[in-house]
Amino acid sequence: RTDPGWVNGQPVEEIRSLYVDAIAAAKRFVYLENQYFSSSVVGAALEARLREVAGPEVVVVSRLTEEGWLEERTMGLLRARLHQRIRAADAHGRYRLFYPHVPELEGAQPLNVHSKVLIVDDELCSVGSANFNNRSMGFDTECNMAIAAHGEERVKRAIAGLRRRLLAEHLGVRPEELA
Repeated sequence: RTDPGWVNGQPVEEIRSLYVDAIAAAKRFVYLENQYFSSSVVGAALEARLREVAGPEVVVVSRLTEEGWLEERTMGLLRARLHQRIRAADAHGRYRLFYPHVPELEGAQPLNVHSKVLIVDDELCSVGSANFNNRSMGFDTECNMAIAAHGEERVKRAIAGLRRRLLAEHLGVRPEELA
């Protein structure tokens, strides 16, 4: 949960802690899917891992553009700056930022990624309302669900299946082809 604590004076930053801890624990990969990829906390955690010689692969799926001039000048600018920082930290070529491309929508409003997903090593999956932005890390009220495999193969397969379905949908292939 995230709760700024305005009502009871007790802030809750469980989602922020989960994201930072999960990124720090990643061995093979971090998969993030989110419309607002601009969190300084998430960014700093990714930058640290990408500087490591044996750090994880990092794949981010986000939207191509923001909606309207206000989002362009706020979230779009923050995402561009974060992307530049992460690329600069990526000394070993393990970071990729992608956006869905639907040819039928060219020239029209592009596909808007609205999901909020974090998958790490098929060991942990978090899905919920929290964006990867500063507001969701401490100023808004958010709720995510997290599933941790703790090495249990059945749960790891379920998390891997979700990751494959998401990627396959973006790539226009079947999950079996992606696997």
